[in-house]
Amino acid sequence: MPGKIISVANMKGGVGKTTLAVHLSLAYANAMPGQPPLRVLLVDLDAQANASFWLCGDLALTELIEGGKTIDAFLEDSLLFSMKRPLLEFAYDVWSENNGARRLSVIPSSPELRLVERELIYFLSEGKRNLREIEADLGERFAIELEALRNNFDLVLFDTAPGISALTEAALRASDFILVPTIPDFISNLGLEAFCRSVWKNNRDQSRSKMPWVVANMVRETSHHAIMLSEMRSEAAAADAGFGMLRAEIPSCLAIEEGGGLSGVSQGQIAVPSDDVVAAPFRLVAQEIMQILDSAHQEMADARRAAR
Repeated sequence: MPGKIISVANMKGGVGKTTLAVHLSLAYANAMPGQPPLRVLLVDLDAQANASFWLCGDLALTELIEGGKTIDAFLEDSLLFSMKRPLLEFAYDVWSENNGARRLSVIPSSPELRLVERELIYFLSEGKRNLREIEADLGERFAIELEALRNNFDLVLFDTAPGISALTEAALRASDFILVPTIPDFISNLGLEAFCRSVWKNNRDQSRSKMPWVVANMVRETSHHAIMLSEMRSEAAAADAGFGMLRAEIPSCLAIEEGGGLSGVSQGQIAVPSDDVVAAPFRLVAQEIMQILDSAHQEMADARRAAR
């Protein structure tokens, strides 16, 4: 069965996208209750490359950047210079079994991604196409490569940059699930509804699982957070809601915010969070996402049977 694709996205920065993406990748790569460990690939689409640094470590990431083994090198080679290099070849294994079986891999990013994306837009706009046509073109090219990723991994997880770039738009179009981490405060919620509605409107698959799903992140026990959470859940429950909302919440936790509860990667050995206070909230989010995806899969199967 082809792997699923999850994108972690939000127009606003500072809401914990990368921390969430890294911990979700670890949760799925580990065996969760009632589920076997998955072969997970994290694709870093952020030029800040924080997820890449987190999972690869400084030395390995430097070598990957210098060796042209990053997402920006793939885009430059395959789309700008028409060099046939499968995206799968850029997957760097950070956690493997003794028998070589993959558990967690990453396609890293670098600060050059921002420049390459700009050059890509210039290149694709030479034919007098508008931005929507450029995004569709990039999405179609990207989708071809994603099929190989789906066939080699059980789960592909995109860590996207703040805002909506052409590359992020391509990832969202291909995703089976779009996760929007949001801090339950006034500033973080500005534009949330508009962002989610825009994402869902542009998605050709209008199934419930493809609706953007908000997860409350960095939740503190304050009256302001409690009020905002109540308002967010009311919006998500409305008949015309532009987003769904997970039951699971991720609390504000110093161990997560200062280092994610991970000690880093050394010589290819990834440090799995030993503190269950850190790991447990992310496991709950991971389990709920899978429940939604499984439910959507069952609904589609029932609809096909009913149509026969």
